[in-house]
Amino acid sequence: MIGTLLELFWACMKIGCLAFGGGNAAIPLLEAEAVPRWMSQHEFGELVGLNFAFPGIALLKLGGMVGLRAAGTPGLLVAVIGLASPGLLLTIVAYGLLVQYRDHGLVRRGLLAMQYAAAAILASSALRMAQAAAGGQVHIVGLALGLGLFVVAYFLRLGPALVVILAAAVGLLIL
Repeated sequence: MIGTLLELFWACMKIGCLAFGGGNAAIPLLEAEAVPRWMSQHEFGELVGLNFAFPGIALLKLGGMVGLRAAGTPGLLVAVIGLASPGLLLTIVAYGLLVQYRDHGLVRRGLLAMQYAAAAILASSALRMAQAAAGGQVHIVGLALGLGLFVVAYFLRLGPALVVILAAAVGLLIL
């Protein structure tokens, strides 16, 4: 079990150091570490869907659940500490620098580019989860549902919990 805890801590520390763009952008990094080592692609996709139905920081909740699956309660604690510590420390240091150099053009452009990278990573992860949900196939009804939910979430600004509840309700009827 100690080996699993160390492996889990190291995996989460790496993610914590590389989770640029926010916690949701790091979900694909967690997915790459967790699947298939501690859970299947299908289980991870289910966990992501369930995760967004509840309040809290998505990456920490997901990491905690991966840790719980891998090594019980100690795994949950190790994963959350591993995920949160690097980002918190780096943010404290970076904030001090940002206050000094916030108006510099290179800093602004670099931050903007990282936001675009995070969006691309999220889109990539979303497509992989959709494929896994459909058993590796392209599921036209599932894609239409996903697109419809995107439109509802984006244009109507419906919160994540309501989108997930709506998805479950519609999914019961059409999938």
